[in-house]
Amino acid sequence: MEILVFDTSYVQDRKEKNIGKKNFLFSFLALFLSGFALVGGVISAFSISTVFWMLAVGLAAFSLFFTWFYLDQRLDGKRFLAGLGLVVLLGGFCFFWQDSLIRGFYSVANSVIRKINQVYAGNLNTLEASSGGTVLFFMVLIFIITGILGAFMVKEQKWLPVLAVFFPVFALTAAAGGRPGSMWLYLLLMILLLIFTAARSHLMGWKCGAAAVVIALAVSVPAWCIARPLSGTSIPQLSKAGTRIQSRFLQSLWQILPKISGGNLNLSIEGVGGGVENGTLGAVDGYFFTGVDALKVTCSQKPEETVYLKGFVGETYTGSSFEPGDGESFQDTVLAWKTEGDPSVYIQNLPFLRMMYYETTADQPVTAAQITVENKNANTQYTYVPYNAFLNDNYQIYGGDDYVGGQTAQDDIFSFYWRDAYKETMEGYRDGEKTDGVLNETEASYRAYCSTRDLQVPDQGLEQLKKECAEKKEEEHWGQSDMGDVRPDWDIADEYEQIRQYVVKRLVSQCSYELDVDKLPEGQDFVETFLYDTKEGYSMHFAAAATMMFRMLGVPARYVVGYAAPKEIFTADGEGNYTAVLEDSNAHAWVEIYQPFLGWTPVEVTPGMEAEVAEEADTDVQDQAAVPEEETAVEEREDQGKGTIILGWLSDHFDQILIAGASVLFLAVCGILFTRLRKRRRSRLGIGLPPSGRVQALYRSTYQLLIRAGMPKDYTETEGQVTKYLLEAGVLTGPDEAEKMKRLVLDANYGFRELTKEDTAFMEEIYRRTRKKKNRN
Repeated sequence: MEILVFDTSYVQDRKEKNIGKKNFLFSFLALFLSGFALVGGVISAFSISTVFWMLAVGLAAFSLFFTWFYLDQRLDGKRFLAGLGLVVLLGGFCFFWQDSLIRGFYSVANSVIRKINQVYAGNLNTLEASSGGTVLFFMVLIFIITGILGAFMVKEQKWLPVLAVFFPVFALTAAAGGRPGSMWLYLLLMILLLIFTAARSHLMGWKCGAAAVVIALAVSVPAWCIARPLSGTSIPQLSKAGTRIQSRFLQSLWQILPKISGGNLNLSIEGVGGGVENGTLGAVDGYFFTGVDALKVTCSQKPEETVYLKGFVGETYTGSSFEPGDGESFQDTVLAWKTEGDPSVYIQNLPFLRMMYYETTADQPVTAAQITVENKNANTQYTYVPYNAFLNDNYQIYGGDDYVGGQTAQDDIFSFYWRDAYKETMEGYRDGEKTDGVLNETEASYRAYCSTRDLQVPDQGLEQLKKECAEKKEEEHWGQSDMGDVRPDWDIADEYEQIRQYVVKRLVSQCSYELDVDKLPEGQDFVETFLYDTKEGYSMHFAAAATMMFRMLGVPARYVVGYAAPKEIFTADGEGNYTAVLEDSNAHAWVEIYQPFLGWTPVEVTPGMEAEVAEEADTDVQDQAAVPEEETAVEEREDQGKGTIILGWLSDHFDQILIAGASVLFLAVCGILFTRLRKRRRSRLGIGLPPSGRVQALYRSTYQLLIRAGMPKDYTETEGQVTKYLLEAGVLTGPDEAEKMKRLVLDANYGFRELTKEDTAFMEEIYRRTRKKKNRN
């Protein structure tokens, strides 16, 4: 039998047709929401001003178009040519509307530049262009983005190419300082989950992805509502870990951004790193930024002392910052003094002029040295000036007599006198009462001015510190003298030295040096929080507290931020000069006090810089740590007892449960003790730290052992007193070992030389010898 077929037709199954519609709908929603999250995140990150609802409408239209473009089977085999046609049309559109597109680009670029300058303390100039055009500019970008995303999301659900689009956009956004809103990040996370799940399911596709998103929403939204009251509560460990990651990320960006900007972007490493930069106190969590060259310093003479380079100088304390002084008040006061030229520059040069005057009148050779400071990457807002330096009239002094403003990109060259030589000469003339002359009269007038302005303490706040200092001042009879109201300068200087020793001892014995600290809680006083609450911090904390303590005890004091360069890090350059490159880790804060007849003198109060860790501080920390441990143990026993009673009512195995509970408690206590001892040992030996950190930790531990063994607490390594003490005690075998240890410690704290495992092994051997020597005695 023969069968003839005259016509055939395909009748689409209704179920298959519904599946096609659902696939189109899911593809459209995925493409639209992806573009929505991408564009919205960028706009919110940089606070770009635009008409967002118009962008949303355009995004919906483009998503609908490209969903049809990639799913319509009638375009199969023709899609490539159609794509080329779209590119040509887009090029023509951009050509005819180029003026509006350029304005939009400039507007968006200016928003990004402002964010970079805000986050990184940069100095990029904004582009000169009229505002507007952002809607048209973003429309073109949205068209391109939806076309690219649709190629990977609509036709085939491939999640890796989609990440190749999302990741660079958000990575560059974060690199430029942009922070998208939480809603946009959450939406982005849901989109990525949708695409990833759909791509992993070859049979179910969008249906499986949608189910995963629904489950994620069902879990995350209620969890967010429950956890929302805790959103303002910070977790110290997570906060600090996040800050470390952020700081390392910023360090990488700091090295990249200026290069890709062609040298047009200058970032402040102090601001980026969260370290000491100006008078702001406690604005960031810790100080972790290291490894960037800040200043290059060249001296005509070999330094015999630490070189302090003053940057910012703060006078007025607000509770969360030190502000510069009142420049107008200074200018009004200085009118009655005998000055020449710019009064502010003249007062800055006064120590240098007086020293040179005494040398020339005594027919002595001029001992002034020359120093060149090259600003490589430090904050250009300041000029970094050594003490007792001479400035020309081109420099501008802010606050009347505070800090020297930054000038041009050229190097700063100063003539100056070493602090030790200046002090010795001035004390000789002071004690010999050779204090006449115009320069000394000006110094006396300026001293009276500082004694009024730099003793100021806020009327409100600092109540605990005011009480402590008042009691100490009354106990020691500071400010009182048998010589009457007119006290000689040397008598006042002796009293200031007693106060200095007290302030240093008070800080190093009751506060510990720590870079990893929390930022100042809102509404709290920085100094009081440091002294009586946290009791840990770095140079910023110690210098701020010392400044207010000196003032309350009757010593004029100012808060200073700059760079400290130990003499040991200077090396001969073959031309008769000595050079040192200071990294951002050399950024430092200190306090300066006004010594009678001498002028402003730096006072080092930071134990982290000198490893002046007193035994009392270590004991105090241990005592504080012991209290919560005992309370925790008591609470655990109480909870264990209650649990035993309850289980006793429910079981006949009371004895076994009691023994098991006691065993668990015993093991828990042993575990806690073992963990604490192990942590303390790791901290003492610096286990897990890089070589420089291990050397610092081993030196601090050695220093503590020496304090317990009877070494004076005011001994420091800057002057070589610690190594000398070790040499006399027989711990070090000879001067070579002493010199090696001294250089190693200073390199670890201040230098830029990369330390090795051999260096840590040497320092560990010194620590073991010291411990063995102490145990024998």
